Amino acid sequence: MRAYVRSIALAAASLSIATLPCLAQQSTALASAADQDSQLAAVAGTVVNASTGEPLKKAQVVMNKDEEIHDEHPLYAITDAAGHFSIARISPGRYNLEVRRAGYLTARYGQGQQPDRRGAVFTLAASQKISDLLFRLQRTAVISGRVQDEDGEPIRDLNVEAFRRTIVGGKPKIEAQRPGSTNDLGEYRIFDLPPGRYLIRASGTRGASFEDSGPNYPATYFPGTTEIARASAIEVKSGDEVPGIDIVIAPRPSNQTFKIHGHVLNSIPGHTDGMTVVMAIPRDNEEIESRQQFENMHPVEKGEFEIKGLAPGEYKVTAVLFTRGKARTATQTVNVVATDVEDVSLVLTRGVDIPGRVTLEGKAAAAATDAAVVLITQSEGMFNNGTDADVQSDGSFVLNEVGDGSYAIEVASSCAECYLKSARANGLDLLDQGVEVGSAGAPTSISIVYSSNSGVVNGTVVAKDDLPSPGALVVLVPDRASHRRRDRYLEAKTDQYGRFEIRGVPPGHYRAYAWESVSGDAYKDPDFLKPFESDAESLDVSENDRKSVQLKLIPASDSAN
Repeated sequence: MRAYVRSIALAAASLSIATLPCLAQQSTALASAADQDSQLAAVAGTVVNASTGEPLKKAQVVMNKDEEIHDEHPLYAITDAAGHFSIARISPGRYNLEVRRAGYLTARYGQGQQPDRRGAVFTLAASQKISDLLFRLQRTAVISGRVQDEDGEPIRDLNVEAFRRTIVGGKPKIEAQRPGSTNDLGEYRIFDLPPGRYLIRASGTRGASFEDSGPNYPATYFPGTTEIARASAIEVKSGDEVPGIDIVIAPRPSNQTFKIHGHVLNSIPGHTDGMTVVMAIPRDNEEIESRQQFENMHPVEKGEFEIKGLAPGEYKVTAVLFTRGKARTATQTVNVVATDVEDVSLVLTRGVDIPGRVTLEGKAAAAATDAAVVLITQSEGMFNNGTDADVQSDGSFVLNEVGDGSYAIEVASSCAECYLKSARANGLDLLDQGVEVGSAGAPTSISIVYSSNSGVVNGTVVAKDDLPSPGALVVLVPDRASHRRRDRYLEAKTDQYGRFEIRGVPPGHYRAYAWESVSGDAYKDPDFLKPFESDAESLDVSENDRKSVQLKLIPASDSAN
């Protein structure tokens, strides 16, 4: 009996000894998880109406990681009846924090009451708890009115748009904001407008419904002109409701309008199952981003098209084939003088395949398994969006079916340190010359070097009182030799402590600026930069270099002049 008991005791002891490491591992894992939880941050705050101070219920608070182009797992919170929100269990790091609500302007952290500011990066340290955030949301503006014909009768189902001047790529641009349409009384209402100056334009619906019957009503700007240079701007402030912006549209006399007739040849093998349309866009309106391009679509039937009711002028006539999820285009410039234009020929082609190879330079670049070569069209038009190709494990890629045009070449990946070091084809520097595809041919093969041997530029921005400036826009402007390289302009926002960091800086010479506010990317215009040259800091960045710099804030009032 004692032997039996002893054997049981020995077995229990053996089991206990074997179990001790498991219990220790579990204890260590629990301690590690508890330690990780203790490192998590939390934020809370309140959202109110900027004008009345009243709390706003149902506002959406969103936090996205600043380092990621698209954060697949953003953090959300919805305000309660007291306007209060809270977000817990946040990993330490840099975030973009913004608040959205219907009828109000989106507010970004560090933006203040200046809608044009980019906002500040929101930096959270380990275990940090912030509970006093306050967002004051400004109401959006409304512009309304009526559209009538020459007899005072309302024009229904008419498209009405608000346009705003901005800067894109360093060049002036006129962009459409939220569109509206007229009801059965000819009334329209364009809402959710941020403060600013707007041009209001009413344009016909014939193109949208593929009808060519009835009066020819030209696109007309308030107060009643077809010329954008003679249009009157409407200025609105936060919460404004501006009624009475009425437009009278007179039809063009039939003897002052003309037509363009032609043919579309589809020479793309196996792509006959799509829809083909043709548009005629006035060349003097190319700077306007508008849905009018969609309104001007006309069907191609049995390979023929006819566009009626055109005023004299120069037009960009474009055929578009929608097939298998892709838009293919053919374009020709047509000058309408004082007669109809016949026999315009537009040929839709498959395009060319351009192969190439990417050489990865540096450890981080070698680890970038999601690299893609991208061609970005240099010409205007909503359908000319370029093309892209994934880089294979051996570095090869093929850009398929590239249409005629001028393109800039870039490489995209999740590697924050990587940059496009060189791209060559047929003995040409494609970073300087661009990629040309057309009657003269196309590159036979492209050789690319994608490198992570870049630099880092960090520092702080201070205002005139030498205090840190949160929400400043820091821009590295390349030397003149690289001014045409849009990927060489690098920007970052300062956080709540006035700090910034820019990674992936290609080696070269730069001038660093810090603006409180700037319109679009006006800094890409050399003339815009001239008055601020004394506010910039010059720096040279070498491979794997790290530079720190302190910048003086350029006030919003200076950049607006």
